[in-house]
Amino acid sequence: MSSGDIDSGPGGSVFRRVREWSRISRARGPEVASRVGIALGLAILICFCTGLISHGIQHPPNWFRWPAHPVWLYRFTQGLHVVSGVTAIPLVVVKLWAVYPRLFQRPLFGSPLRVLERGSIALLVGAVLFELSTGLLNIAQWYPWKFFFPTAHYAMAYIVAGALAVHLAVKLPVIRAALSRPLDSEAGTVPSTSVQPRRAVEAGRPVGAPGGSSDSGRSVEPRRGDTPNRSEVPARAAVPDGSVEPPGTSKPLDTDSAGGQRSSRRTVLTAAWVSAGVAALAVAGQSVPLLRPLSFAAPRSGQGPQGLPVNRSATAAGVRDSARDPAYRLRVVVGERSREFSRAELSALPQTTATLPIACVEGWSASADWSGVRLRDLLEIVGPYPGGAVGFASLETGGIYRTSLLPQPHVVASDTLIALTLNGETLDLDHGYPCRLIAPNRPGVLQTKWLSSIEVRA
Repeated sequence: MSSGDIDSGPGGSVFRRVREWSRISRARGPEVASRVGIALGLAILICFCTGLISHGIQHPPNWFRWPAHPVWLYRFTQGLHVVSGVTAIPLVVVKLWAVYPRLFQRPLFGSPLRVLERGSIALLVGAVLFELSTGLLNIAQWYPWKFFFPTAHYAMAYIVAGALAVHLAVKLPVIRAALSRPLDSEAGTVPSTSVQPRRAVEAGRPVGAPGGSSDSGRSVEPRRGDTPNRSEVPARAAVPDGSVEPPGTSKPLDTDSAGGQRSSRRTVLTAAWVSAGVAALAVAGQSVPLLRPLSFAAPRSGQGPQGLPVNRSATAAGVRDSARDPAYRLRVVVGERSREFSRAELSALPQTTATLPIACVEGWSASADWSGVRLRDLLEIVGPYPGGAVGFASLETGGIYRTSLLPQPHVVASDTLIALTLNGETLDLDHGYPCRLIAPNRPGVLQTKWLSSIEVRA
């Protein structure tokens, strides 16, 4: 009788699954999963915290305060947000590869602790994949969905954080045990040839149950009257070169059943760290100018009109005609007083130059020299500034970002400008001509372009 005939009998398919499990690469398991999980958890934590900062700046609760200086702070936090998110992608792939076989172990459910564990894993994996995939598409500014990205991304971040906390609480003993063992430890490795799993399956018992295979390595005695099958006789085992293995020997744990090399844990971990580093470098140049030559996957570079990238053009905003209208006037309101300024009148006022970055939520940023009228000086021309936030409105008639609110610390900052020139040239139409807001340490989406009005909200 052939081994194929035996496997086709009752329980044969189950035995084949057990036998396949015994040939799974030794690199798969808690030793790799725990180490990659630490790096992945750190990346998720950084991404979560920096994401909360960005959301707080754009939708500030009453208690939230964001400083105007240093001018590079938001550039750093949002760049870190995107880099950590992209770095997490290969780490998630390796983590799932390391634990994939265990995700389908029987029973799928069981004790309340196991239900909690598997439920948290399903929720965590789904939420993380959602966050990373939608975040990656947001970087590319491609939105093939109908929901509002910032709201969905923000809400799902809390689900990731909660599911991760539950997962860590449940798996902490496993993680601690795996980290306490040497990376090359053979603890928990399943031998490549064994009669015990077959006996356990045939008897209807799970592997490791009483009467099946045991952790102590005791074999199960053949039943009276059983005829040993050739596949179960350990005395003579064929090896690839045609010779015979002596009794008690088995294939090295870093080779598969055909004698091919398996991936070692160190190889898998090295691949994980290298791929994570490459992923980080692929986009880090969006925020770090020195790395731009290496950032082959960055959707934004330092190129664009006047040496600065553009996210939203004047054509997309529908302001090409209104922005170039000779009758254009900027209306400034301070309390009960208001005044309108033409671009020529703004240019005649004392000008200030400041070097400030444009830092966008997609992770790219670039510094430039801006010149224009200090906001605080412009307000004083109209009337005494009473304090409080200042609202800005664009010539753009649609979109949720046609208006913005500037908090008081930014209003009084000496480098907050109503910009008229960029890098020594008149503002390009796509950069906000006839004038725009440029303030330190602020997301680019809130640096309102094509200004139509400014109003103090005391």
